Amino acid sequence: MSGTAPVRTCAVLLAGTVLCFVAPPLAVGVLAPAPPPPPALVALALVELALAALVVSWWLRRRGLGADSVGLTSRSWGRDTLLGAATVPPRLLLEFGVLVPAAGGALNPGVQEVLSTAAAGASALTATLLLGIVGGGLAEELYFRGFLLGAVPRLFARRRAALYGAAAVSVVLFAVLHLPASPPDAAAILLAGLVYTGLFLATGRLTATVVAHALWNTAAVVAVLALYA
Repeated sequence: MSGTAPVRTCAVLLAGTVLCFVAPPLAVGVLAPAPPPPPALVALALVELALAALVVSWWLRRRGLGADSVGLTSRSWGRDTLLGAATVPPRLLLEFGVLVPAAGGALNPGVQEVLSTAAAGASALTATLLLGIVGGGLAEELYFRGFLLGAVPRLFARRRAALYGAAAVSVVLFAVLHLPASPPDAAAILLAGLVYTGLFLATGRLTATVVAHALWNTAAVVAVLALYA
């Protein structure tokens, strides 16, 4: 890989992160009333997925890579689905047994956000779940696992070292993007990044990471309502 290519790749990665996952939520925060109405949340989910897909597909075309390089394949989908789903129960036990209580329990900002959303009605709760599945499970996994871990290291001469570096960047950038409010929240989001990154490294495919992320976002909402509503 040429000397300037890693710099360009890092610039595309950071610019794409801002474009796909920073600018859209900021726009919703500025343009929509607080809390955002369900249509705004649905639009946010679709915009994040569309932008992530556009950035990744543009980069792949420029580099002559196919969709398989970001883990988009149906191979072993059944096994990968079970693998991703298996990560959710132990995380629920750890986070809602230890980390969420340590971060304030019912007073935790994330818990309060879910409770407020549920109080706003079924449409608001459905839109929130859709955002977690589409914006989180699909868009974020395509970008932070498929693109960053699958495609980018292929262009480096020392591919294994590049993969390890990309894995570290994936976990840290994912955690920073979610703006944890306390040390337990930071531990929770770092754990999430490690789980999703580990799943992708173990399988080389997006199925397990998408299932784990989307199912977790759904299960966490259900757990909050069951424990704190």
